Amino acid sequence: MSGGASPAGDPEVLVVGAGPVGLCTAIELARRGVRVRIVDRRTEPRTGTRACTVWQRTLEVFDLMGLQVGDYLDAGVPYTHRVHHFTGLPPVTRPADQPGTRYPWPLLIGQPATEEMLTRHLAGLGVRVERGLTAVQLTQGPARVTVRLAGADGSVRDVRAEWVVGAQGPHSSVRDGMGAAWEKTPCPGTQLLQIDARWTGSLPGDPAHCHLFLTEAGSLGTAPLPDGRHRFYAGVADPDPSRTGDPGVAEVLDAVRRVSGVPDLEFHDGRFHWRVRLYNAVAGTYRVGRCLLAGDSAHTVMPVTAQGMNTGVQDAFNLGWKLAAVVHGRAPARLLDTYEAERRPVALALAERNGRTYWGGVGPVPPFALLRSRLADAGAGHTGLTLGYPESALSAGPGAGERVPDAEWDGGWLFRLLGRGDWTVLAFPEDPADPAAAELAGKEASAGARRAGVPVHVVTADGRGPRGTVADGAGAVREALGARAGGLVLVRPDGYVAFRGAVRDGAALDRHLAGLLG
Repeated sequence: MSGGASPAGDPEVLVVGAGPVGLCTAIELARRGVRVRIVDRRTEPRTGTRACTVWQRTLEVFDLMGLQVGDYLDAGVPYTHRVHHFTGLPPVTRPADQPGTRYPWPLLIGQPATEEMLTRHLAGLGVRVERGLTAVQLTQGPARVTVRLAGADGSVRDVRAEWVVGAQGPHSSVRDGMGAAWEKTPCPGTQLLQIDARWTGSLPGDPAHCHLFLTEAGSLGTAPLPDGRHRFYAGVADPDPSRTGDPGVAEVLDAVRRVSGVPDLEFHDGRFHWRVRLYNAVAGTYRVGRCLLAGDSAHTVMPVTAQGMNTGVQDAFNLGWKLAAVVHGRAPARLLDTYEAERRPVALALAERNGRTYWGGVGPVPPFALLRSRLADAGAGHTGLTLGYPESALSAGPGAGERVPDAEWDGGWLFRLLGRGDWTVLAFPEDPADPAAAELAGKEASAGARRAGVPVHVVTADGRGPRGTVADGAGAVREALGARAGGLVLVRPDGYVAFRGAVRDGAALDRHLAGLLG
């Protein structure tokens, strides 16, 4: 079969795990024509809202992957404001919207809806999730990996793939088979209790907003969900670490009352109540030979900042195009080294920040007044929009590694000009109204790009110029890419700047492309 179809045979890539990260990895491979199979040990998708906060950059990633994001947005609840409550201090309300993106607000939606959207899109690419198959053993060879799959029906079969991606979650047989280190850093004496429920009582603030309470008893977050319930998650002391199993509604309610200071709060129609004993862990390596890790198999962080799934999706988006290029022989295998180099530091920083800032009612009480005073400087790192790779081997020139904003221009939105998943060169003449300057910019950009098969768009004021020229009458694209004085910009398939130089830096662009794509 051609394209992304997955015959019941030996694929080019086997993805193990069909949560959001595994599904995104499979989509990114399949839409680039890689023969991919995806298996999951569960016979049915998991229930429960689980990861229900989708940050702005993740929405952009879904758009760049070709998903029907509009329908997805309609099914969720916009995350418009966050209200911070500190003991004895007035609350602080912060808007959640961000500039420079078509998705200014995060989305609140249950993880099953995310998985359903991804599964449906993957099926449209000819790949269906094969369920009830557990990877129990893997053996690496020089050209293939043999993975033994145990079926829920008791059957055992071997699959031989050129590459294997483990996206199974924290308990990863692929990671174990690779021999990658996995050292947990626990947060002792505390626990996270969670429930989705309707509620009554005098809980302060607008119920359409997300709220965070910090008191001497611990922390509490609330968020509205599409079905009318609210997610409540309380970080509190754990008086009996030997307890196993999920908490009852009464235990969660008691914790929420203590942290919020609202004794008349009541839960109704509660579901999905569970207990988490918190820890952070980051794999010692994301790649061993022909096996790679993504998502919670690569990093499991405390689920207190709603970053786990979002970080994993960006892992998949970073890895997919690189692995596809290697599979098709369009780039050397060393391109995969940049996956760990770019993504593992993100996980390490997230784990460090979560461990440092989490408050679960144990130990010295945080200085609430100081924390409140620093909210204005909190930044937008949690949205994913500010993330970049300036130190990457793929980045060259001033501002390289930065995310390309989805600016609105004469032809619609910049992401549409870039396409969905290809390298692109944007050439900005020094004078956008001068045809001669447009010809020069196009000539400088085209030599190396043509050899590498990378499309070039010259951006002028009126759209006149060499083939592929586009109009940017208001200068929105020039402004967004920092090219007021002209320049050459190479954009990666995942929407980050790989090269930025002056208009006459065509030779440098050529060398950089040759180094990237071999």
